[in-house]
Amino acid sequence: MISDDQRTALDAVSLNPAVTPDDVWRPSPHNVPELHEKVAAEILRGVARARTDDTSMPLGVAMQGRAGAGKTHLLGAVRERIQRDGGYFFLVDMVSGKTFWESVALALVEGMGRPHVGWGTQLKTFLRRLTPQLGLPTEVRDAVAGAQPVTRAQLDTFIWALRDRDREVGRDAQDTARALVLHGAIDFEAQDVGYAHLISEPGDPAARAAWGLSTAIRTPQQVVQDISRLMALTLDPTVIAVDQLDTLFAQTSTSLLNQHQGLEDGQAKVLGPIADGLLKLRDITRRTLVVVSCLPDTWVLMTRAAPSPVADRFRTSTLPDRIPTAEIGQAIVAKRLTAAFAGMFFGPPHPTWPIAPAAFADAPTLTPRALLRRVDRHIAWCRDRDEVVELDRLIDGAESTPTVGPVRGASGDPTTDERRLHELDARFAELVEAADVSAAVDPAGEDEHMPPLLAAGLAAWIAEQAPTGATYKYDPPPGRKPALHGRLIEVLDEATENEAHWCFRAIAHPNAVAVTARVKAACTLAGLDRDLPQRRLILLRNGPWPTGKRTTEVLAGFDAAGGLRCAVPEADLRVFAALRVMAAEPSTALQEWLVNRRPASGTELFRAVLPGPDGTRGGAPPTTPDDGEPPSDGSDSDPTNAPVADVAGGPATGSAAGPATAPVDPVVGAGGLAVGLGRTVDGGQPFTVPLESLRRHAVVFAGSGSGKTVLIRRLVEECAREGVSAIVLDPNNDLARLGDAWPDPPSGWGPGDAERAADYLAHTEVVVWTPRVTAGRPLSFQPLPDFTSLRDWPDEFDQAVRSAVEALAPRAGVDRSSRLAQQGKAVLTEALQAYARSGMVGLPGFTDFLTDLPEGVSRLARAGKLAEELAEALKAAMVTDPLFGGVGAPADPGLLLTPSPGRRARVSVISFVGLTSDQERQSFVNQLQMALFAWIKRHPAGDRPLGGLFVMDEAQTLAPSTGTTACTASSIALASQARKYGLGLVFATQAPKGLHNQISGNATTQFFGLLNAPAQIDAARQLAEAKGGRLPDIGLLNSGEFYAAGEGFSFVKVRTPLCLTHHPKAPLTPEEVVARARPAG
Repeated sequence: MISDDQRTALDAVSLNPAVTPDDVWRPSPHNVPELHEKVAAEILRGVARARTDDTSMPLGVAMQGRAGAGKTHLLGAVRERIQRDGGYFFLVDMVSGKTFWESVALALVEGMGRPHVGWGTQLKTFLRRLTPQLGLPTEVRDAVAGAQPVTRAQLDTFIWALRDRDREVGRDAQDTARALVLHGAIDFEAQDVGYAHLISEPGDPAARAAWGLSTAIRTPQQVVQDISRLMALTLDPTVIAVDQLDTLFAQTSTSLLNQHQGLEDGQAKVLGPIADGLLKLRDITRRTLVVVSCLPDTWVLMTRAAPSPVADRFRTSTLPDRIPTAEIGQAIVAKRLTAAFAGMFFGPPHPTWPIAPAAFADAPTLTPRALLRRVDRHIAWCRDRDEVVELDRLIDGAESTPTVGPVRGASGDPTTDERRLHELDARFAELVEAADVSAAVDPAGEDEHMPPLLAAGLAAWIAEQAPTGATYKYDPPPGRKPALHGRLIEVLDEATENEAHWCFRAIAHPNAVAVTARVKAACTLAGLDRDLPQRRLILLRNGPWPTGKRTTEVLAGFDAAGGLRCAVPEADLRVFAALRVMAAEPSTALQEWLVNRRPASGTELFRAVLPGPDGTRGGAPPTTPDDGEPPSDGSDSDPTNAPVADVAGGPATGSAAGPATAPVDPVVGAGGLAVGLGRTVDGGQPFTVPLESLRRHAVVFAGSGSGKTVLIRRLVEECAREGVSAIVLDPNNDLARLGDAWPDPPSGWGPGDAERAADYLAHTEVVVWTPRVTAGRPLSFQPLPDFTSLRDWPDEFDQAVRSAVEALAPRAGVDRSSRLAQQGKAVLTEALQAYARSGMVGLPGFTDFLTDLPEGVSRLARAGKLAEELAEALKAAMVTDPLFGGVGAPADPGLLLTPSPGRRARVSVISFVGLTSDQERQSFVNQLQMALFAWIKRHPAGDRPLGGLFVMDEAQTLAPSTGTTACTASSIALASQARKYGLGLVFATQAPKGLHNQISGNATTQFFGLLNAPAQIDAARQLAEAKGGRLPDIGLLNSGEFYAAGEGFSFVKVRTPLCLTHHPKAPLTPEEVVARARPAG
């Protein structure tokens, strides 16, 4: 049993392995300089050059490192060192390429309010250093620095002296200099005038004039240049660090892609403005070092997107992927534990207790974040077991820490546990009753008092989500005059640093100018953008909003961008205040109390805007698809267009490929809302995966002989029994038997499998498709629909024509913005309108129509010549890509996913026997995925748990981790967006690190099976470690054994069942595949 002193010590440990950008501003007693000494030295060399030479601009530093390597922690250490040596430091959270300069300007303004050695804030430090150089009287220095109220006359004196000191800077930057003084003034109204100027907001013209500001509004780029030039007058260097690029790229890379755009184009749109901005930032600043923090892949993409060579202005420096030595790993843990145990009546036997010193021999295999997580899990295990066992291995070995079971704080005695909870109930009620939260909704106090209340509420809310397995963090209370008062972050993919944000800003000020400036700054820092649904901003106000013209415009833009305005009840703030006090009071039962009582989750505010227990996103406005129409909830959708049409009745007679044509009644399979995929190896408990969790995708990492194909088949079969149709890509001819019964019941079946197999075969329609093989069941992509039925409906006809034009434009080479391309597109549109109205159909006929374009079809003078060129381009496309307008059924996802009447689900197996090269397969999959993406947005699953499955075997050949293929962009888009519309993706690969990390990172459910190659084993272990799991015997698993992790459960070893359909050792021959595909009769 743990002694009281030991338990108190362990309860005090809070390792916080995932820091937030705000942690950069907090002193860290945990820094281990040896961990990143080379990169830190590179940055400090650049700072030294900025200090000593004002005539040249030092090369920027691109600080690269994988997730968890300590990039943000290093920025914090660099910030401490630079400020200690007299310099300035600013941190830019890059939230959008569209607002690069707004983000940088706001970061400088926000950073001015951050602490600095000596005079409190960086702004006061700057002004206190500058004013003595200007020869100002003491009373003017004090007023300018914000120690005394400032007058207009004193401000004028400061500007005159500044212009004497440096004529050029004083002339160009005088308005910004005035605004900086006002921003730091004692008077609140003066602060608002200065703040409005610094964020390029017009503000109140009369107030500007009263303080001597001109009528000209400086652009954000000019404000950045002004501030840099002013600070350089103090002869001290500045570091501007740009962070969050990886999060931005992960959030926007797919939203900027569409079915006519390659991956490179999407990257250029996201990263191009940022790359250009970084180059200009270095050029316009003085005595300034620009540091960029990002993943290596992001920097590579940035260099490609830059308008000029980035290497000419930035020097790269890479953090080590792993902890360099065992001694450094030991120091990382020792510093944190020593700080946690300080001041207690407890002396640990050694600095890393309860981690044995010998365990750190494994440290060089881990990142700093993975090491801290491993230590944190072991400490939690010790607390829950009520015993301390020193951990002697950090990775796989003889000793391992079992999975943490009960919520920490449980005593094992139900009576004692209940008594503890009731004691906390009473304490909570007492604190809620006594809380005074009036200052948090007062204009003069909201910046100081609202942030800690929101931080306490968010911290408690995160603790309440512990059983869900989701990863959340929150920004600690910010500095003085923050643009945001709180932020909740959900880590969606640690490898790519993809995150979802919920930002909060309280605005109680009655003045319209102040309100406008605060809304604008909050939108900039939150990155609010309709194209970035992962970023949400909630404005809190309990009274009416000002109704002035400018305020109305800004609020209308806020609403249009997806922002949310709501009140914050006093009762909620009282809850947050009580939780803040309780978090500071030691209690071993607090975590259990939060999970059981869920006080933060029960507040009106958090219920409205944060994710609910079912994973729905409160407060997030519905995202708008590309066509401008919101996704349907399924209630009004035509049953004939649904991706799955569950049917009752007897089995159908054949394998007809036509879709259902009438509404049908649903039938629910035996498994309810989850599919059974075997039993756990330890304990033999049933292992099930909720259907709805498959919306968030699944990935299988396993090699030859692992049972990977059997697992994929059983997953498809069980989903089909629940009425979920699937599209299955079959590159190896081992999935085309999904409609074949076993000749005899196999010995590997479990109880009830015979009945399940009969149910599956009776109610599932399996259709095999063979693109480019006309002897089977060919598929093709038909860009032109049959317009005949739409000719009497002008709006629908016009929309269909324009959609077809958009599909043809890239093939015809007129999808660019040049004058000639736009003329060609105009002729294409007019010609297609005339062709469609004539009643003719088909792409070959349309090319003939273009070749001999009738008179009067187009208004353009060169229409005939342009039409001939269009025809030749389309004919060339048909020759080089036989699937484009070729022979076969159209590759319509509705056809592939909708069963015939009498069947519950359709499984469309697309064989690659006719696609012999990787390039052909990638091109086909790209077109299929683009069609699928467009289709699911028009036919979302609505309230069904899962609308359909798309299965991609050998996925590393289609969306590899290095390089790009024709279908990389569409694969990433599907992986990121399909979940919103109810389509689940299943990826399978033998190469864990060979699959693009934005694919695997978007898969919530993961299976790890037998792997043979040491490199693949290491890669799988790294992926598992990133999710807090261990794979001790991944190279020794039996066929059909997998480690599984998913929503609501951590890594568990399972034994999966045999598939329900015939699966012999040898795959089908190409001839056998074609024979199965050939329609009957």
